Amino acid sequence: MEGPALTQLIPLAEMTPGQVGAIRNQVVTQLVRLVASELNMASEKLVVRDVRPFRDLAMYAAGTTAATIDEWLYDATTTTADAFTTVTGSGTMADQRWVAIFGVRDLRRGVGVHTTGMGLFEATTFVGDATSFGKVADLPGQVVSLVKINVGGSDKVIWDLTSFEGYTDKLAGFSPSAIIIPQNSAFNIYYYFKTTAAGIRAYLQLIGIVVEPRGKVVSP
Repeated sequence: MEGPALTQLIPLAEMTPGQVGAIRNQVVTQLVRLVASELNMASEKLVVRDVRPFRDLAMYAAGTTAATIDEWLYDATTTTADAFTTVTGSGTMADQRWVAIFGVRDLRRGVGVHTTGMGLFEATTFVGDATSFGKVADLPGQVVSLVKINVGGSDKVIWDLTSFEGYTDKLAGFSPSAIIIPQNSAFNIYYYFKTTAAGIRAYLQLIGIVVEPRGKVVSP
């Protein structure tokens, strides 16, 4: 008899050493096996790579001013109070491409204070005292509390990001099981925003992999 489906998000700070690697390795093994079977193709002819936010998931293409670049940064133009807002729109996974998502990383500690070179974002987006950046009080506020992923018309997970917000030195969480988006499947990814103010910014990376035939994007 099978046990319950484990879809919860576990804070990195509450995981044992090696547990993240074990989850990642399990996801890679299972997805490669699935894709090899579906395509009737030897695993040696497949490639495992990092997932891209825009070209793989259409992340942030659904806003009023749609993003068209691969960057894990979302400037929300329109959000709905007390409701999920799509950050992909209703998408369809590409042919011969499978995606597995198994975690979320909060990128706020990567926010820089310089306008060129060193920082990821301009100083105008910085929140806090520039002379002491990196302290807890200086982190820009995270405006997203929940992430929902829908595949094939069914909600597969609703992850609560506040589960790791208390661990400011380890702003990430991982799920015991991955969300698989198969080739040619409909999907939609949503954020639950804490505020509806204009100009808010989300600093989130969905942690995942892509499995596809060699040469489709890269040829290692």
